Amino acid sequence: MEITVSGGQMIFGLVVSIFLLIFLIMKTKIHAFPALIIAAALTGIIGGMPSTSVIASITKGFGNTLGSIGIIIGFGVMMGEIFEFSGAAKRMAKTFIKGLGKGREELALAITGFIVSIPIFCDSGFVILAPLAKVISKKTKKSVVTLGVSLALGLVVTHSLIPPTPGPVGVAGLFGISVGSLMLWGIVLSIPMVFGGLIYAKYIGKQIYQIPSEDGEGWVRLSGAQTLADYTDDKDDEKLPSAVAAFAPIVVPIILILLQTVTAVMKLQGPVINKK
Repeated sequence: MEITVSGGQMIFGLVVSIFLLIFLIMKTKIHAFPALIIAAALTGIIGGMPSTSVIASITKGFGNTLGSIGIIIGFGVMMGEIFEFSGAAKRMAKTFIKGLGKGREELALAITGFIVSIPIFCDSGFVILAPLAKVISKKTKKSVVTLGVSLALGLVVTHSLIPPTPGPVGVAGLFGISVGSLMLWGIVLSIPMVFGGLIYAKYIGKQIYQIPSEDGEGWVRLSGAQTLADYTDDKDDEKLPSAVAAFAPIVVPIILILLQTVTAVMKLQGPVINKK
């Protein structure tokens, strides 16, 4: 028997399910996975699908998606754990801070978040690097709000647009898009977003000028910017991996993926023949 499903009814079910998904995750603190299953089931039921078809659709969709992106996500999670426990993320942050120089700490944190969030989930990356933002704020007297927003900005933009984080990889699997092409376009689109967000980070930091207290246990709200000092905290550098070792696991795969994408495009175009 052929099942007819109204497009408008399905869209209405999708809208209701999205609101339910947000409510379940933010208010009930239910795990994201069962929340997604509940929301997907509700979409089908409201959309007019029979219950057996809803279950079959969820199972088939999950299997197809997992088959196309599961390995990438698995290796991404593993790499994230390595970055977290080896100290590679902190080494990258300190490298950018020293390279960009005094007064550009917020840009350094945004770039660090941008790169770190490629293999690490953005929430884990923020937990790892947030203490560093607090230390920088205490030493330079820059508002921790500016530094925190800059760090979060870089993390979230990459997490939302650039593979191999699950969202972009899932999009690539569902629509049959090359991961390399999605990565290339994600980088192109995310760079101006980061610089635009930095303007907001500096603005909101001036509105809420807050730095850690001297004992590091609380916060001090000030009315105006203080004299900046340079950030030169090298006391634990000997415990961190070298810059080359820290950057290589991210940079090398990105270069290889982009080279593969460019090569594939050149092969599709073929040789150019001049006709006279």
